This record gives sequence, C-alpha cells and structure tokens, in this order.
Amino acid sequence: MKKLLILVILVVIVVVFFGKRVYLRDPLGTVYRDEVKQSGVQVFINQDEEVLLVKEGEPGAYRVLVQHWDRFPGTPVSLICLPWTACVTEANNTPKLAIEWNGSATYDPKVMMTNREVSFVDRNGAKVRVELK
Repeated sequence: MKKLLILVILVVIVVVFFGKRVYLRDPLGTVYRDEVKQSGVQVFINQDEEVLLVKEGEPGAYRVLVQHWDRFPGTPVSLICLPWTACVTEANNTPKLAIEWNGSATYDPKVMMTNREVSFVDRNGAKVRVELK
C-alpha cells in the first residue's frame, strides 16, 4: 500500500510541475481522416488538450504533435513513451520537425483546436479530425 501511495504522489507531482510535457493516453480518443475512422492510431493529450498522435508499426508509422503555442502539426524531435500509457516531451514548447508538404502551394494546416476536437490538414491534403473524450 505504501508503494502505491508513493507512486500516486510522484505521478501527481510530475503532472503538476510538468503537465504540459506529459501526454496521457486517451483510450476513447478517435482519429478520422477524411471522415473515415482510423485504426491503430493512439491519441495522447496533456492538461492543455494539446494532441499527440502515435501510429506504430510498418507501413505508415508516424508521430504528430499539435500544440497551442504554434498551432502547427509536426513530428516531435525528442519523445519518450511508455507503450499505451504516456509520453513525455523535452520542453513545454516542444521542438518539432515540419511535416513534409506534398502539395504545390504553401502548406496551411488549417488547425482548429477546442477542448473536444482538434483538426488539421495533413501533408497529403486530407482533413484529420481527432475527437477527444
């Protein structure tokens, strides 16, 4: 019982002091691409409802992070994950690699963020919508 209490206290301390860096898995979060439900994509959110999408396994593995500070989807440079549980980034405003745009014009991700939904246009021009629970 003591070990569990210590673990809970540590988790609370980490979330309070590093809440913007800790992304917890939203098991009920759903990802749609052009209104087609995607399978195998894990949704992680932090206390500010910023979204991290993780798809593991080949082909098509990716990690996409959308944060309020820049409202631009990108691949986090440094990310540590516990499978199916949580991910931690290196900073509140996480450095990201820009998504390579496949279109001919300038990339405009058209990011929309609310406390229940995040949407953006991916590198292929498809609309990605994430429903948060």
